[in-house]
Amino acid sequence: MFGRRDGDFNPRRFWSWFASEAAGLANAIEALARGEAEAEWALIGLNERIRRYDPALEADVVRTLDGWCLMTLSGGADESVSVLLAAAPTTRGWRFSANVVLADPRRVPFRLAPRPSLDAMAAPIEAVY
Repeated sequence: MFGRRDGDFNPRRFWSWFASEAAGLANAIEALARGEAEAEWALIGLNERIRRYDPALEADVVRTLDGWCLMTLSGGADESVSVLLAAAPTTRGWRFSANVVLADPRRVPFRLAPRPSLDAMAAPIEAVY
């Protein structure tokens, strides 16, 4: 009614929630990178919370080779993403970006990683313990 759209549109609420959850999210992403645990619950919770700000937004988090957690925001209007990123606090161990598909050129997605050659796998055993 009266032109109000769905969503909270208050970036301070999102970032205050994020500040309290940043360490847990980083630990979940680190555990996922080591293959120790599933971190899907962390990304689902992050996306649920960001959709309270703007229902069209989506966040993705990756661990860069430098050890940073990179949160990429996509979807929605560019204005909504830029307002949210402009309000982002400085958070230790985190970086934030907008609409970047592959922010770190050294990051190779798992599905594109080179496979070992069959010659190397079929090589005879050369050492005995």
